[in-house]
Amino acid sequence: MKKSIFKASFEESLNLEDDGLVQYQNKDVFSRVEAYYKQGKPTIKLRLQSILLTLVGPIFINFMILVFSLSIHDSDPKDLTLPVSKYPLLTADVYVVSFLIWVTIILIGKCIKRAYLLPYCYHFHVLTYLVWLILEFNLLAIDVSLPTLTIWFLVLIFVLLVLSGLLMLRLEIGILKNVMYDINSTTFLPNRIVKKLTTFGSGLLGLAVILSILLKRLSITFSTLVEGVGLLGMWIAFNLILMAFLIFMEFPCYLHAYYKWKYPEEYRDWEGKSLEDWYGKKYLKKHKELLKAKNEKEINL
Repeated sequence: MKKSIFKASFEESLNLEDDGLVQYQNKDVFSRVEAYYKQGKPTIKLRLQSILLTLVGPIFINFMILVFSLSIHDSDPKDLTLPVSKYPLLTADVYVVSFLIWVTIILIGKCIKRAYLLPYCYHFHVLTYLVWLILEFNLLAIDVSLPTLTIWFLVLIFVLLVLSGLLMLRLEIGILKNVMYDINSTTFLPNRIVKKLTTFGSGLLGLAVILSILLKRLSITFSTLVEGVGLLGMWIAFNLILMAFLIFMEFPCYLHAYYKWKYPEEYRDWEGKSLEDWYGKKYLKKHKELLKAKNEKEINL
């Protein structure tokens, strides 16, 4: 009988806390964000920080990438090291639509009122921005690659990236089943090996960036083909590392959050938190049945 990672019992879902990456995220990420919420409400510091990050990220950085994209397309081809496509893929319309989608996701997240889920919502908004940022870099990479590579070759690259992502997801699902249901499977690598592979890939990407900077400083020139192949390799590696980060680091944590949403009272008792600390005052005002259930439980005891 096949087991689904979304149909575990409360006791089985607790096994997710044994996952090393979930422990790391809960300790070093979500617990720190949780400190910025009081009784289900974000502190003034968090509100100001969110406004600042929005101005720096989506408003400034992503917009400057758009400006850079438009500027290289308006430049004289003779002034460019690498040729670019005639028509830009990253346009003002793409930026505006992406920004509106991102804002819509944030507004939908505002509908979540349970205090214990708010740190996950905040972190999720950061992840969606990261995906948007990588999307812009991908559009720029395609602009640079189109004059050199054929459209079918780029399609092949994206197909291979999608297949790599599906393989990573299948691998992670096998790992999670092993953790949750104690299903031993020799077809899946352990978390430790995956983490080392991800770290190794990140190191290679960082080394490639450093070497690129050093070679430019030393005025060592390469042919356009070599530079194009190097950039193509960095582009592919960057996407693979991002997918590995989202699947191996973030997916297990949000699966854990899903079970906290599915078994809220069980997890509240497990973590030993009061109703106000767990749900927040604002949520309890609209769900007085929780207070009533608590009082009845105390009377029965």
